[in-house]
Amino acid sequence: MQGLATKSHLLGVGLDPFFEEKIKTTVKKYKLPTRSHFCESIEKHKSKDFSPSMIILQVPLHFGNALKLVQEILYQHPQASLIVISPKSDPHLLVHFFRAGAFDVLFTPFDSYELVQALRRVLLKPKEVKSPLDWTPLQAAAHFFTRSITGQWDDLADNIQRYFSLFVDQKEEKIFLIEGAVEGYLTTRHKLSPEKQQYLQKFLHDPKALLFGLTKQGRRRAWVIKLAPNFICYWNVVFKSDVDGDQLFSTGFTNLLRGQRDHYEVHLERERMKLLALTDEITGLWNQRKLTQDLDERVHSKDPFSLLFIDIDFFKSVNDQFGHVHGSQLLIDMATILKKELRGSDLIYRYGGDEFIVLLPKLDLEQSKITALRLSAAIKQNEFSVQEKPYKLSLSVGIAVYPLDAATAKDLVDFADQMMYMSKKSGRGKVFHMTEVMS
Repeated sequence: MQGLATKSHLLGVGLDPFFEEKIKTTVKKYKLPTRSHFCESIEKHKSKDFSPSMIILQVPLHFGNALKLVQEILYQHPQASLIVISPKSDPHLLVHFFRAGAFDVLFTPFDSYELVQALRRVLLKPKEVKSPLDWTPLQAAAHFFTRSITGQWDDLADNIQRYFSLFVDQKEEKIFLIEGAVEGYLTTRHKLSPEKQQYLQKFLHDPKALLFGLTKQGRRRAWVIKLAPNFICYWNVVFKSDVDGDQLFSTGFTNLLRGQRDHYEVHLERERMKLLALTDEITGLWNQRKLTQDLDERVHSKDPFSLLFIDIDFFKSVNDQFGHVHGSQLLIDMATILKKELRGSDLIYRYGGDEFIVLLPKLDLEQSKITALRLSAAIKQNEFSVQEKPYKLSLSVGIAVYPLDAATAKDLVDFADQMMYMSKKSGRGKVFHMTEVMS
């Protein structure tokens, strides 16, 4: 054991009991000079107790979650050496681990010899300064722009902010702007030549454009990074005296940033397609597929809720007399009114044709009656327009309450449909539940 460092602190994070016991046994068997501590997550480690010199982290199977966890730990504990235990032997994942700064990766299953060799490598490693403040721009870019990003532009913007914050003395502004106000906002804050204004216009309209330098005066720089066609990140900063600002915009940086932006655009397109599959193309309301998903979740949770089954009275005559284009516009106008009358937590779906369903979370029968009557009154009182002529509509509404009226999602919809049919038989323009008719 000659040459090993003095006693250090080893922190095990998120380890299965099997791996935790294996590490304890290995440390004891080979008399490694380290004290071992274990916690479920890095958030539960109390840094005031001790600062770990090495961390053994067990990462989840999911690629993005594993990489994000590695990067967060390295960012929070830059002085610590990291050993990663991964359930997935993936060369692509390994490259990203290396870029982030984790160079010891054990893929399961591994034996005690592999583990003790990894521990010895860490213990024999000379002490190095690994603070993010000492990173080169390319090292920082490799860390931040291989991070996993998910559902918000703030994920990508946060990576950009953390990257540049390492190299600036003073961050004066960081503003997100919507397209249309972008050019005017930038030109009022910077005196740009007519030629540069033309370049700026070209940049803003080029979907592939990434970065545009506005001004450069000594250590002060102003620029914009396009996160999306209608979303940019604007910076106006002063670099540290020992920083070469041009290095921050190296080819390596732009390639990594572009790759992350492209990855996120794929994610957005995937989410957009998922949303389209659950949305009615005419009214923009949720569709029957989304209703099925939501009802299954509600019934599974056992939380009470109510349904309103809504049918527009005599709507077929609108399509027959004026055509489907005008009929579709009436559906859009009516959907807009219904949404205004509902709570933010209420959900409205186009069930098909001229039928709608409203899901009212946590409302009992009496509260649902009040809501149904309010919706019916709002439609009756509104004056619609067809071919620039006034037109009146009314609704027939049936109410179903879970679990009072049915125990399954299908039975609940069927019950609400029957109540709506009884409303029509009672004279239309009514709200109906069981034997009670409400105008």
